[in-house]
Amino acid sequence: MFSQSVVVIPAFNPSNDLILYAKQLIDKGVPSIIIVNDGSKPEHQAVFDQLAALPACQLLVHEVNRGKGRALKTAFSYIKEQQLAVKTIVTADADGQHAAEDVMALITVAKDYPNTILLGVRDFDQDNVPSKNAFGNKLTSRVVALLFGTYISDTQTGLRAFDFNHLDWLLDVSGDRFEYEMNVLTYALIQSIPIHEQAIQTIYFGGESSSHYNALTDSRRIAKQLLRGFILKKRFK
Repeated sequence: MFSQSVVVIPAFNPSNDLILYAKQLIDKGVPSIIIVNDGSKPEHQAVFDQLAALPACQLLVHEVNRGKGRALKTAFSYIKEQQLAVKTIVTADADGQHAAEDVMALITVAKDYPNTILLGVRDFDQDNVPSKNAFGNKLTSRVVALLFGTYISDTQTGLRAFDFNHLDWLLDVSGDRFEYEMNVLTYALIQSIPIHEQAIQTIYFGGESSSHYNALTDSRRIAKQLLRGFILKKRFK
């Protein structure tokens, strides 16, 4: 089960914690990790050097920052071009908000949901969630339900699992930055690709001040992206 899985981690200016995180994943049985250095500053090179030295890690590099969406697609292209013996592809963030245990849970559950997108969903009613994040995420979920008729409790989660058979359309979906992940969900909803939610730990660091999420600005941007997808959805039918 684990032998046919790969974890993809886009990374921009990561801390040393990413090294520990990669080691945790390997210790728990992940056979392959693809880390994309998305144009990080030179002072972070030591982190990537240590990651590249881990036998299970493959390091891909963007010379300049190209965005999370492009980093994910760089990894997806690598998996396809190298014809890796992979069944399940898990995407995770580099900031420590996705516990290694939850990554393994998605890999384990994936075998029961073939050709399905698995979302690691957080509980935004927990006390440790900054109020602006809870507001923005819940608002986005309501907009998705209104436009597409499906309620997704965590539309902005970066912890997702895909079947290898999804690679072609994942590479075709537009977006190079954070809008890419929302576009992926939009495409899946339009195409009636099954989506399964898997509860995960809700990890935030440092309370309100630590989050760069702007409830009004970011929610407006995401809602605009969703509305665009709704207007254009006939193009994908």
